[in-house]
Amino acid sequence: MSAEHTEPLRVGVIGCGWVSDVCHLPALRDISEATVVAMADVDRQRADQLATRFHVQQAYTDYRALLDDRRVEAVAVCVPSSSHLEVTLAALDAGKHVLLEKPLTANLDQCDRLIARAAQCAKKVLVGFNMRYHGLVRRAREIIARGTLDPIQSMWTVFTSDTVHKPNVPEWRKRRRLGGGALIEQAIHHFDLWRFLLQTEVVQVFATSASRQWEDETAAVTARLANGVVAASMFSEASSNNNELEVCGRNGRLHLTAYCFDGLELYSVADSPGALRTRLQKIGQTLSELPRGIIKMRQGGEFMSSYRDQWRHFADCIRNDTALACPLEDGRRTLQVLLAIVQSTSSGQPVTVADASPAITDIAAP
Repeated sequence: MSAEHTEPLRVGVIGCGWVSDVCHLPALRDISEATVVAMADVDRQRADQLATRFHVQQAYTDYRALLDDRRVEAVAVCVPSSSHLEVTLAALDAGKHVLLEKPLTANLDQCDRLIARAAQCAKKVLVGFNMRYHGLVRRAREIIARGTLDPIQSMWTVFTSDTVHKPNVPEWRKRRRLGGGALIEQAIHHFDLWRFLLQTEVVQVFATSASRQWEDETAAVTARLANGVVAASMFSEASSNNNELEVCGRNGRLHLTAYCFDGLELYSVADSPGALRTRLQKIGQTLSELPRGIIKMRQGGEFMSSYRDQWRHFADCIRNDTALACPLEDGRRTLQVLLAIVQSTSSGQPVTVADASPAITDIAAP
């Protein structure tokens, strides 16, 4: 921040669910660039508990009361996506900057309304794709942009969690129409990474999903990108936690494990995964990065650092009027990819992104 803007950004958090509790509030507590002065949730007990734990001065049960709080300069909108438009428009009308969790809205019509409103005011609206600020993802993007792997042939990703097994999961997390399920709530991060890492757009998708305890519990997705790359991803909310990707080119491959401090690995075409030299190189890399890794692990790891860096970036954008790393237009493009994928799971057919339904389609009948 510049010298004239050294005071921390005063933030209000709207929605006190998992992402606020585990990600945003700890990140905001750990940085000097921003501080939480108020939070709001319809569950009074939940709001009071988090306010006490994170030493926040004020807790509201109505987000509109938080927006009336003159201390609040910016808000984090962490409510279900079905309420994103209502809350974000109200925040802009109240003169607040907004960090809006993904996906932007429930459909493209709402998204376009939001973009049009944001264009009419001077406030910043950042889309909450935290993986864009992950240290290893940033390094991977630089490697790919240099052409180290070129020509790139394919990309695969895996993102799994144990969400199904967590207690007190809200009902909306179980229903596609309410913004829940592995595709809408979880996989969208990787759809954005397809675009962010390869700096291209998604042309066509094909997907299938399985439902057991709730809708879209597990899904498989393939995609054709504008630069000719083929992408494939697996997602599940009923498994152990994993978050990794691999980009394969004619001159090498890059592997990234998001939950490990030493999770970025670069291989040439001559490197065999099981070869002694390759394995020794990996051991050497781990040992060389271990001192920094221990510090990172004590701070929650690389994944939690992505939330801290996201908030530092947002504070800098507001204080110094710098460009947003993920503006609303980026969020719209990734939402369009998501809608095409959801439509494909319902129809059982490939879907061209440009021709996809503008709203979430119903889950296919069993």
